Amino acid sequence: MSKKLKKLTLLHSNDIHGKFTGKKDENGKLSCSLAQVAGYVNKIKEEQPDTLYCIAGDVFQGSLIDSDFQGLSTMEILNMLPIDIMSLGNHELDYGISHMLFVAKCADFPIVNTNFKIRTNGSHMFEPYHIVEVDGFHVLFIGLLTENIVDQTKAEGLVGSFVTVEDPAAEVTRITSMIRESGLKVDLTVLLTHIGYDADVELAKTIDPECGVDVIVGGHSHTYLKEPTICNNILIVQAGMEDTHIGKLDMVIDTVNKSIDSWEWEMVPVDEEHCPTDKLVKAMVGTYELEIDAKYSEVVTRLSRKLDNYGRGNATELGQLYADCFRDALNFDVMLLASSSMRCYYLEMTVTLQDLRESYPYDGKIYRLNLSGKQLKRMIKYMLRDEVLVDWKETFYQTSSSMKILYNYDSGELQLWVNGKEIEDDTLYVTGMQEFYFANSEIGFGMTLDEMQENGEARVATTDAFGALRDYLSVHKNLGGKIDDRFIVKGKVPKHKKK
Repeated sequence: MSKKLKKLTLLHSNDIHGKFTGKKDENGKLSCSLAQVAGYVNKIKEEQPDTLYCIAGDVFQGSLIDSDFQGLSTMEILNMLPIDIMSLGNHELDYGISHMLFVAKCADFPIVNTNFKIRTNGSHMFEPYHIVEVDGFHVLFIGLLTENIVDQTKAEGLVGSFVTVEDPAAEVTRITSMIRESGLKVDLTVLLTHIGYDADVELAKTIDPECGVDVIVGGHSHTYLKEPTICNNILIVQAGMEDTHIGKLDMVIDTVNKSIDSWEWEMVPVDEEHCPTDKLVKAMVGTYELEIDAKYSEVVTRLSRKLDNYGRGNATELGQLYADCFRDALNFDVMLLASSSMRCYYLEMTVTLQDLRESYPYDGKIYRLNLSGKQLKRMIKYMLRDEVLVDWKETFYQTSSSMKILYNYDSGELQLWVNGKEIEDDTLYVTGMQEFYFANSEIGFGMTLDEMQENGEARVATTDAFGALRDYLSVHKNLGGKIDDRFIVKGKVPKHKKK
């Protein structure tokens, strides 16, 4: 059969996380701004009309421009970009399911997801797929979301109990079969996923070739690829995080055989060399910047030094400080603070309300529990599994200085001290824990809610975690320091390999 070739360019971003303003180097050169992303996409679309731009989830959460307006500002800004389609990410649900359904109505582009459903009747929460036409060429986009979103929705009470996340491979099979049976024209099939790179690879392995999937554009794991992964004849791409790069996939499509004849892919740096700045997007972002500066410019505290917060499977300087603040402010014996709840890589010595809010953007409750020494040992031992320490895939908990952990990775021996005394199995310790991680205790600690509360029902220590942190820091100055000895791991722990 003869070929009929057509060029198509697919530009892609993922995990923008509200990072719109960009950053300047020591020479004043700007990079990583959404205005530069907009400028680049406009430029390529003008040069190559057969170009689509897609985003693989998580445009929300990571800056006050986003969180202070609960994503409505983000959608107003994104509407100024030539976005063709976006898939749902887990952080799009940070402000609640019903709120996201409203925000999606504000979007000038389709937001797709096929596996996040209402449990009772199987209805889709969002448009499950969308076909984009470019000069008579039809591209099918199917959106997929990580199953971990179910853990997040538990905090929403009744509404959260009525949703479910279906198996991605099964959903892809169902959607592509339905489209074939309906006779809809499709020349290229793209999965716009937010499940993480490793899950993308596993998904590609399990998808039946009959589904006709050509490309997986991924997100969630913040993966920087040197080149696309090819698995089961499917191209897998991802573009890191936070507007540092934009992916550019140039394809030559055989429209007769409905396959990719050839392709080239690159990660384009978002900087002045590669990306012109869109002045209208820059102005819109600047308008929100002015509002945030006016509201959050006050200085909350001054620290003893700049504090580091790098890593998801280890103690950090900032994590230790915040755990200590919550412990002292709320009078716990021990505070367990999830590393994933801190959304910055460092905190400067002078801390404004904006800095604090961006480093810890969650208002939720903190619970007070009476846990036995035996329970604490079990929980900490569960936290020290390879998925946390080595792979950084599961949640690590920063601990207050009142608890000392000594763990031998080679032998598995664990020793704990609380308030200077070795922990005793039958002694109860007042422990603080964030609402989300309490609700998902089986995932983070390997313990059910009933087991967590066998020494009495958990009580709310504060309804406003951020407020408690802010109030404590505002009256305590010169806090923070280098990593201390509260968390020590001995033995040969495999080094984490960043993808």
